[in-house]
Amino acid sequence: MTGIDLRRRIAVPAVLAFSLLAAGCATPGIGGAAGSTPSPIASETPSPTTTPEPSATPAPTTPPASSEPTPSVSTSDLLDACLVAVRDGNAPASEQLDRSTIESGNARSALRPDGLWYVVVPVVDPTVDAPLEYACLLNADMTVDASWGRIAPDADDFDQWSTATEPADGL
Repeated sequence: MTGIDLRRRIAVPAVLAFSLLAAGCATPGIGGAAGSTPSPIASETPSPTTTPEPSATPAPTTPPASSEPTPSVSTSDLLDACLVAVRDGNAPASEQLDRSTIESGNARSALRPDGLWYVVVPVVDPTVDAPLEYACLLNADMTVDASWGRIAPDADDFDQWSTATEPADGL
């Protein structure tokens, strides 16, 4: 095959694909439309990529994809179940939560690899001179497996707890 034939074989589909995209007749990436396959012409300079900025309220994270579908549970629902369990039959915790500001907008949750949901929320108690947090491990049916309040650690350990790699001694 000559050089002219090869250039024609590459250039014609590229021009056609660009024309369809410019005219709005094709949608890249859907149903094998033009542009859904890599272009045969390689760019010498890679295009810059941008990374999304983190949001103020972290979304729930999930473990890597598995064969089972991930249940859809909001951080708010998990937090409500956690705080009800913390208050239930626990007068000191209930009293502390009643006098505290619960920063529910800063609550974070994640589905751990062991199937438990982890949720943690910062709490501001006017009688304590340290940052506090309440956390729970919840089962899929929203029953609490464990719950605790603690002084927030200096180093954020959310990743450890959300991936079930927390220290063996827990807190």
